Amino acid sequence: MAEILVTGGAGNMGRTLAQALRSQGHALRILDLPRCDFGFFDGWERVRIFAGDILDGSFVREAVRGADWVYHLAAILPPASEADRGRTFRVNVEGTRSLAAAIGGSGGASPKLVFASSVSVYGDTSASKELITPDHPPRPNDLYAESKVEAERVLADSGIPFVNLRISAVVIPAFLDPPEPWPFMPGQRIELVPLSDLVTALARLPETGQAALGKTFILAGGPAWQMTGETYVRRWAEIMDIPMEEMRFLDRPGWLNWYDTRDSQALLDYQKTPPELFFADLAQAVAEAMGA
Repeated sequence: MAEILVTGGAGNMGRTLAQALRSQGHALRILDLPRCDFGFFDGWERVRIFAGDILDGSFVREAVRGADWVYHLAAILPPASEADRGRTFRVNVEGTRSLAAAIGGSGGASPKLVFASSVSVYGDTSASKELITPDHPPRPNDLYAESKVEAERVLADSGIPFVNLRISAVVIPAFLDPPEPWPFMPGQRIELVPLSDLVTALARLPETGQAALGKTFILAGGPAWQMTGETYVRRWAEIMDIPMEEMRFLDRPGWLNWYDTRDSQALLDYQKTPPELFFADLAQAVAEAMGA
């Protein structure tokens, strides 16, 4: 079993990934800011907590020393990423540079890095009638996407072993308020990815050995999830019992589209949750939240 570090490990995705890795028998290191709540990990065996700043070189070197894999999830996400360019680039780009330097200077066999990038790097692809492939040229059109493109460049220049994952928008079957607005137009092509499927893909990477390293993959829901924004939101609104007329959309295309995920699916076999199952899980979560 591997020794695995998860940056941003106290966040929702980090906790879910850690749980999946733990079930496989891996030893874990959870890195996040001191102000984060690490209570989720109370009572876990073979887990070490690293509470500190990813920009602190000595702290990060200690966290990566002896690790086999590093999952780099820590980032400023939208909409917070759009409020302060300096802060977003410090965390998303310089944080990645700090981590890459620590891995490169760790001595011996370098840990293998899994980088959580985003399909947002492609920008507005609404003019494309083909599936968006991993080698589609990046054209970022917001601060978050710009920071991910720059972080990818940092890793490409670092010389460390890494795999680059461009992840689609993640959906969770939970009782949540709708975003204001939804990050796409009603008629726009969108392909989301359920959190459970994303975590399945991430957790399978240590099994791939060297096969994924040096490559870029798109992680998205697969053909069953290729729909329009209105199709998804209408079903979501029905389950939430919110009138469709109250849903707000962008008045210009967001960065979502339909994707070619054949390579990532062939390697990781992660697309397990079709929309019907996701919406059934969402309906159950809503019923439980409402005490039904």
